[in-house]
Amino acid sequence: MITAPRTLDPAVPAVPLPAAGGVPQLPAPAALLLDFGGVVVTTVSRATWSQELAEDVVARAATLGARLDAGSVAESLRAGRSALSMWKNAASRRLAPRELAPAEIVGDFLLADLPDPVRRTLALDAGELLATMATLVSEHHQRPGIDELLAECAARRIPLGIVSNAHSGRAHRAILADLGLDRFFGVQVYSDEVGIRKPHPGMIRLAAEGLGVALPQAWYVGDTLDR
Repeated sequence: MITAPRTLDPAVPAVPLPAAGGVPQLPAPAALLLDFGGVVVTTVSRATWSQELAEDVVARAATLGARLDAGSVAESLRAGRSALSMWKNAASRRLAPRELAPAEIVGDFLLADLPDPVRRTLALDAGELLATMATLVSEHHQRPGIDELLAECAARRIPLGIVSNAHSGRAHRAILADLGLDRFFGVQVYSDEVGIRKPHPGMIRLAAEGLGVALPQAWYVGDTLDR
């Protein structure tokens, strides 16, 4: 899903990047596209995430008349997340990988060890579970230097976008809003919302189109080379 781009006054051109010591510099980007984790925000892992999410899963299962052991659920969550990490690393070897659907992530990875009827039913609410998981797995903090970057881009009239692989774009949007950063980005493209994941070039293309700039004139900044 893409948010509406911010409108810039075409009569006011972007300020070019300065030359350094007479050495020709790259032209100023028409747009700057940033990864979410590792670029705009830093993350700090939370050791208790699996126990907390397991309690949520147990409570959801109880409404279905199923009794689950929280310890076993937590173990399934940890094993599933580990397997999911390996899948993501393997997917990055492809030039145009698809993204897993939320129900696949929950049903085939995170809750794969649960009884089949419960697993399939809980996977129907996969979007909510993944949004909850995103905030439990890690703490999110604004990366140092982002304020200066935003100010520089505003001064140079360079529009900004987010392009990120994500299990829950909804959670990422909420995190940016909580940090007071969402208003700076004219477009946010998340893999779970568009069905493809980096390094699929379509994600960059969607962001550039959303900002109304030509693709070759946009710069992308990420933190993982193979993505």
